Amino acid sequence: VFDLELDSLEIEMVQKETIHPRKSYKMNSSCADILLFAAYKWQISKPSLLADGKDVMDGTTTSKYWLDIQLRWGDFDSHDIERYCRSKFLDYTTDNMSIYPSPTGVLLGVDLAYNLHSGFGNWFPGLKPLMQRAMNKIMKSNPALYVLRERIRKGLQLYSSEPTEPYLTSQNYGELFSNQTIWFVDDTNVYRVTIHKTFEGNLTTKPVNGAIFIFNPRTGQLFLKIIHTSVWAGQKRLTQLAKWKTAEEVAALIRSLPVEEQPKQLIATRKGMLDPLEVHLLDFPNIVIKGSELNLPFQAIMKVEKFGDMILKATQPEMVLFNMYDDWLKSISSYTAFSRLLLLLRAMHVNTERTKIILRPNKTTVTQSHHIWPSLTDEEWIHVEVALKDLILADYGKKNNVNVASLTQSEIRDIILGMEISPPSLQRQQIAEIEAQTKDVSQVTATTTRTVNAHGDEIIVSTQSPHEQQVFSSKTDWRIRAISAASLHLRTHHIYVNSDDIKESGYTYVLPKNLLKKFICVSDLRTQIAAYLYGVSPPDNEQVKEVRAMVFVPQVGSHQSVSLPQALPEHTYLADLEPIGWIHTQPNENPQLSPQDVTAHAKILNENKAWDAASTVIITCSFTPGSCSLTAYKLTPQGYQWGKSNKDTGPNPQGYLPTHYEKVQMLLSDVFVGFFMVPEGGLWNYNFMGVKHSPSMRYNLVLGTPKEFYHEQHRPSHYLQFTQMETATETAGADREDLFA
Repeated sequence: VFDLELDSLEIEMVQKETIHPRKSYKMNSSCADILLFAAYKWQISKPSLLADGKDVMDGTTTSKYWLDIQLRWGDFDSHDIERYCRSKFLDYTTDNMSIYPSPTGVLLGVDLAYNLHSGFGNWFPGLKPLMQRAMNKIMKSNPALYVLRERIRKGLQLYSSEPTEPYLTSQNYGELFSNQTIWFVDDTNVYRVTIHKTFEGNLTTKPVNGAIFIFNPRTGQLFLKIIHTSVWAGQKRLTQLAKWKTAEEVAALIRSLPVEEQPKQLIATRKGMLDPLEVHLLDFPNIVIKGSELNLPFQAIMKVEKFGDMILKATQPEMVLFNMYDDWLKSISSYTAFSRLLLLLRAMHVNTERTKIILRPNKTTVTQSHHIWPSLTDEEWIHVEVALKDLILADYGKKNNVNVASLTQSEIRDIILGMEISPPSLQRQQIAEIEAQTKDVSQVTATTTRTVNAHGDEIIVSTQSPHEQQVFSSKTDWRIRAISAASLHLRTHHIYVNSDDIKESGYTYVLPKNLLKKFICVSDLRTQIAAYLYGVSPPDNEQVKEVRAMVFVPQVGSHQSVSLPQALPEHTYLADLEPIGWIHTQPNENPQLSPQDVTAHAKILNENKAWDAASTVIITCSFTPGSCSLTAYKLTPQGYQWGKSNKDTGPNPQGYLPTHYEKVQMLLSDVFVGFFMVPEGGLWNYNFMGVKHSPSMRYNLVLGTPKEFYHEQHRPSHYLQFTQMETATETAGADREDLFA
């Protein structure tokens, strides 16, 4: 406002002051937001309100003039903004805390709740009418004030009077194909970057061309707005800017269309787009803006070569129109066409190469120049759709460790639409397997049993039903497991390090083989054991973490988790080492980090500030047939927040996602060796004397080699039973004295 009026108001310079963040909530003092410097000295009036007509000049002059802007949320009892401005101006100009750059200025107040504004202070000629006009305009159409007001309303939950539109889910998904025009707005590909290493070895990002995806599911019409990299030149906070840029482009597109073609509903595929769209579409109050619970795969559009190449090669921003349904609507409904498109895009997202092969069922398949997808007959499309569905479900099953055969039809629909579902329980999988077995068993096995009743009569019964014939054996029989544990050393010859889907950019962890071999040899095939890892980074490479010590602490475990004391290891030998994380065994290999591990790791990080979330890992050592498989994970910030707040210790807690962790690179080495620390006295396995273990127990550490899981010191009660049995047999046979003994 002032930059446009420099000459008319005789302003030499307008300066925006740097504000301390505490200004917003420190109410007993204030400071200037804008400072004006005069070209010549201004005549200054006595303090008066913005709305007052006549200003009285008292002969005071100044060359500096400040403006202090105050935003407030008025309440029913006190929303007289004029009174507020007057009292604040008089308070702040007379106290010792507020540091204003000159004695003359004005305090402007805005009440966001009641949409009122005023000002009180000294005025110079021409300023008051300008401020009246400017403030009226700002109150009416300033997007920043609008966003702030909406955020405060959301925070205070003042939405009772406004009906909120239900989000798009797999239940109301059929409404997309009604007669009104609906658009999807997808901003996933707007701000895209390539990552490369600089000469110094740092990672840096460089923007590449992106695109806004605006799609009508009923007609298949796609408005593809290419966003050229020049848009980001000289801008900051680009991720945030990309959302506002998207909303701006959507509003521009709507304005350019005739009223009958304008959409009645906009569905934002990402919730972060709702605010920007709402602000930019203030001129279109009849357009309903809503979010989506469905994670629709529109970002995979870039994997279609036609789009990917065109967007990358673009030299300027442009709007391109396509029909995503080609000529499908001649033979199928828009509902079927949209479902087919989702299948194609989600399969592209899951496995691009495999999808391209499926889309070319034979050599004669061609894609016409004005089409996006290959031209196939309806029968061929049916085969392709089934293959794509299988591809998507197989990927889901692998990622979530779920048997695809146990998924219900509604779950399959939700997976393809992108609705978040909790993976089906193991129990249901077992039911499905048992049902499948009963169908498979065609031959009937007859069983004959002979019993004798109380009168001594012999009864012979033949049954053909398979009831009570299943033989159960306890998995927790320690005797069998103790014998099996004797062969654990053979597994150390076959150790595999899992390197699928690892993150290339993080730390690399090096584990000495001597520590790992001993760790495996002292473990148990079913009950989990754990140890803390400590190490250092070599002086020449900060990105490598070498494990130097493995610390065994008192613990009890089950096949799903392991309980460690809350107190972390402390010893002079560990003082120069940094915590690297912890390692634990598990009876079988999981494709993902278990939620129990995420919760346990987040708890350690939360309670111990010495542990750094970025550099501490969880290593799982899984017993696979005849071998061991190692995988290293670190928590993402999202995983840390979830683990910290998770109270559900069950196998499938709510909200757990594969994005809560990342796999990291791990190597085994025999170039250097590590050492062990064990509790004083050598006892670390409390599984056979669980009552002695408690989370709050204290322990001292010594340098030493850990005793094996079934060592006699770990199970004194068993040896007590053995001695009792021996003494019992001795006393039983002592009725005759042996004279020759």
